[in-house]
Amino acid sequence: MSDLFQIHDTLDLVQPKFSVEVLFALADGPLRYSDLVRIITVSSGGTVHPSTLSDSLGKLKDNDLLRHPTPREATYRLTEKGHDLVALLRQVQAWGDAHGNTLDR
Repeated sequence: MSDLFQIHDTLDLVQPKFSVEVLFALADGPLRYSDLVRIITVSSGGTVHPSTLSDSLGKLKDNDLLRHPTPREATYRLTEKGHDLVALLRQVQAWGDAHGNTLDR
């Protein structure tokens, strides 16, 4: 049963708004903050509030999923742990593609 706690902890990493979008955007390589805002705005079809995105970036950084080493370095990049999580999320995405139309929403 304790293994379920690890599943919940992992899912909690992607709960903050825009976390999944950030992870997928950075999977292709480092990006500047302004590029993340542009990509997430397009993918979400809405407005990205800077404090919401900053909170999500901070939580991902605190959990060693992305790096933004210094204020002088203007890009965000995934860590190895972040890339591992993206690989898992791609499997979830594939499951959703295969079964999403059968789910009761």
